[in-house]
Amino acid sequence: MKKLLSFLLVLTLSFALVACGGGKEEPKETVTGDGTGAVEETTPEDENKGPIIPINVDDYYKAVLFDLPAEPFRDVIVDYMRKQSSIEWVCGADFGVYETFNSWGINLTFKRGEKYTGIPYADTKVSYIQFEEALVNGRYTSESTAWKDVFGVQCISSVMNAIQQFDPDTCGYSSDLTPGLKDFKGVIVGEYTIPEGVQQTKQIIDANTPETMNEAYAKLKKGDMVIRQDLINDNSHLRVVVEEPVIVRNAAGKINMTRSYIKCIEQTNSFDASRTDGVKTTWYVDHIYTFDALRTTDYVPLSLAIYDKPIYECEIPYITLDNEVTEVQIQKGVLGSVVKSNFPIRYVHLDVYTKDGKFVKRSKAYDMAKSYSVSLRKYGATLTEGLENGEYTLVVTAGISRGSSELGRFDFSINK
Repeated sequence: MKKLLSFLLVLTLSFALVACGGGKEEPKETVTGDGTGAVEETTPEDENKGPIIPINVDDYYKAVLFDLPAEPFRDVIVDYMRKQSSIEWVCGADFGVYETFNSWGINLTFKRGEKYTGIPYADTKVSYIQFEEALVNGRYTSESTAWKDVFGVQCISSVMNAIQQFDPDTCGYSSDLTPGLKDFKGVIVGEYTIPEGVQQTKQIIDANTPETMNEAYAKLKKGDMVIRQDLINDNSHLRVVVEEPVIVRNAAGKINMTRSYIKCIEQTNSFDASRTDGVKTTWYVDHIYTFDALRTTDYVPLSLAIYDKPIYECEIPYITLDNEVTEVQIQKGVLGSVVKSNFPIRYVHLDVYTKDGKFVKRSKAYDMAKSYSVSLRKYGATLTEGLENGEYTLVVTAGISRGSSELGRFDFSINK
């Protein structure tokens, strides 16, 4: 069969120069909100280069390419966090998310008919598109109260969704964003010391002076993060910085830790009780944290290497289906095709429809943090179970955080 190709590609180059500024020292405290940074020189040839297309699309049954964001990546991560936090939905029937862990828990109740804002707090690692498609006339409910069943994101997966708008390599769990751990995929902000064998960010805080940590917080920029990690008690939390920090120094240049602060956005396990506008949300949007509060609650700053990467060294996101799914494969329940991407795959759906387009059943792969390849064999094994004689169509769709696409429609019949 002739290979299908969907080439959804928009190449837009966006280069932002950051103006650096400094203020003359005043005899009294000064307040600053400007970061400093250096921009590497590029040649005219470099500026004309676009992102890397890492595959030959003709090698696949179906290949879908997505554009990289045109905006600066630091803006993109914050904008996507805001997007996840602002989607509105109505609870279709009472449900909740209830869990008890060693050192923390979840006790969230959603009431029928009430409007909520933001993707729910849960651990199925859904993309914005997944949650949006789960809404039925703007409503959502869940028959389960387990955070591994409810469609949602927690603090880490919400940030991974935002990062994976442009970064294919930063994925996984809180350990992947914790300085000092072997899986750490970020870069530290500041010059703090990381002790050997770190298991808690408190150990990092204790190994450094308050002045060292304050200066590290002062170097944070929009799109950077602060994380608290405790592997011993199995809990962690991650926040994204939404704008440059406000830094207050005294006459000697020392940071006033109780007056200097950052503003963050984060997904949490509780409703934001500080909202006075009637909005019901588990997302803490534009909350302020002083440097003192960050340090005394064991948060350390980090950033992403890709922020300093030129666009011509970045990869275009793609999703592929390697081979056609045949009728015989479907009938036998042995699908040999594989979905692949250079970005972590959020889901793969195998949907069965009747000849007239009525939905019948779905087999799905989801709740994936580090999967770049999904074999359809496991998910196609029971597709025909319970089907009556007739003509059907199998529709394969897949998604990454950046986007989703139909990868193929395959007709088959059941004749028992």
